[in-house]
Amino acid sequence: MTIFTVHIPVETRDPQEIADKIRVIPEKASLAAFLLGPIWLVAQGAWMAVGVWVATVAALVGAFVLLGLAPEGLAAVILLLQIFIGVEGHQMARGAASRGRLRFADVVNARNADEAESEALRRLIAADQPLRPLAPMYKPASDLPHIGLFPGAGG
Repeated sequence: MTIFTVHIPVETRDPQEIADKIRVIPEKASLAAFLLGPIWLVAQGAWMAVGVWVATVAALVGAFVLLGLAPEGLAAVILLLQIFIGVEGHQMARGAASRGRLRFADVVNARNADEAESEALRRLIAADQPLRPLAPMYKPASDLPHIGLFPGAGG
């Protein structure tokens, strides 16, 4: 079983539109992200991560050429960069989704993305509202019990 984060559109509450635009992202490493790197990031919509990847590789190549280091060292560093993308690629996709018109809605445990999507939609329809608040709900300070000698400004 894999844990998925569920992202839904911000601007709508229509169940059909949410079902069309829902996105589930697994919490695991990606072999495709490791092998394809920036192509996989482009497919996920993580344009900022692609820009950082291109700038990093260009800086690495420039530094290795300028310092006259062995090409094997450059290949090893780029391999480490690809491993990083493979491990953190879904987190980059999650960040791209949150910068777009999607927001975090739920966490689902499922066998695959289709099952995760159907479970998230079932929960969303059952609740008829966003699944989780965006921030924790706290009581105002005046409603909290007073502890100690100084209960607050109100006396």
